[in-house]
Amino acid sequence: MCVSAAKRQSENEKSISLSLSDESEDRSSPMLSVCKRTRKTATGDLCLPLDIIVEILKKLPTKSLVRFRSVSKQWSTIISSDRDLIESIVTRSLRHPPLKLPVFIFHHCVPETFFTVSPVFSPTTTDHVVTIPRPSRPCTFHYQYSRGLICCSSFESHLVTIYNPTTRQVFPLPEIQAPTRSGLSSCFFGYDPITNQYKVLSIIFDCDERKQTYHVFTLGCQQSWRKVKGIDEDSYPNDYSVCIDGTIYYSAYRKPRETILLSFDLRSERFDRVLVPEALSKALLARINHQRLVNHLGKLGCICCNDGDTSIWIMDDAKKQEWSRTILCLPNYPVLLIFNVNTVKLLGADVDTFSGATPAGEIYATQCNYFFDKSLYVYYYDMNQNSFRRVHIEGGVRDKTKKRRYCVEVFAIHDHVENTMSL
Repeated sequence: MCVSAAKRQSENEKSISLSLSDESEDRSSPMLSVCKRTRKTATGDLCLPLDIIVEILKKLPTKSLVRFRSVSKQWSTIISSDRDLIESIVTRSLRHPPLKLPVFIFHHCVPETFFTVSPVFSPTTTDHVVTIPRPSRPCTFHYQYSRGLICCSSFESHLVTIYNPTTRQVFPLPEIQAPTRSGLSSCFFGYDPITNQYKVLSIIFDCDERKQTYHVFTLGCQQSWRKVKGIDEDSYPNDYSVCIDGTIYYSAYRKPRETILLSFDLRSERFDRVLVPEALSKALLARINHQRLVNHLGKLGCICCNDGDTSIWIMDDAKKQEWSRTILCLPNYPVLLIFNVNTVKLLGADVDTFSGATPAGEIYATQCNYFFDKSLYVYYYDMNQNSFRRVHIEGGVRDKTKKRRYCVEVFAIHDHVENTMSL
């Protein structure tokens, strides 16, 4: 490989322009050519093994890596698909303090259906807008996040879109060839660290035949959906789900009146029923819209907001499926949780229930529907300290000029990592 540097005129910046030879596509080759692209010097050629080049790339900022994909096909392949390099980028992102500010998905319905991903809110943004097909009801979208990628789906259509905020790539999945278009779709998204694969699970309920079909799409391995065997449960899935260590957990409604927890192993693609205590089963059924499945410090958690109390159930042992319950002693705080038989509201905020858990173990609530009539906040509850705090979302301020006739849906991502994977 030939290596050289070209000095730029800026006082504070230096850049090294490297080019990988396209002569060989063999990733196992001990040598790749890296040549000076600016001008020749008398320093001669310097040969470097490929693993040294990968180590050098690991030190570069992610934004630089995204730009450097255009250097050559080999360079693009390494940055977009080399597992060792991508793992180092993800690990580097996780080194940030556990209380770092989240990234938000802002879903707009006017003038068209689109979403943006940003740590701040802008009502008039036109940068990095992701436009998505508009179903009959524009506010029927569901967003899921897993290890750097976002999955956007709608239960009224069979269309699914994957988005990488790091590379800003959009990948619309092919439409599922369902027997009928009148069916409702529930979509779940997750990552398996053993096989290093992202998978999308779609369960389509045929409203005419009153039966379900199960479909799986593997990113990077196929261009079509595969039909898989479902679970022998006469149940209809809810949209609340979480993926932990390669297993997707979701709740489902089962007749006559029962809410159950189910799991889908991404590696084996097998379904199982999760055993829960009777008290948790009753709590799940009582307020379906006020429950959340969360990843609480690496364990499956279920936040239940019922009349008079809020509690979190933790599955302490996944193999034995043993659970423990903690009742949240919500403090007297300027922003209080108000409970009644119909709803759970944070005073002064459009929040129905807690939204999830942060990597540090705090439970948070996001103003899910923002009408521009007040400031925009995220609320955090620390179970150990028994304390609330709130963080203002920059840009989310009250609009005093005119009343908006629509709202923006807000989804928070607290474990966001950078990922240069190509879609």
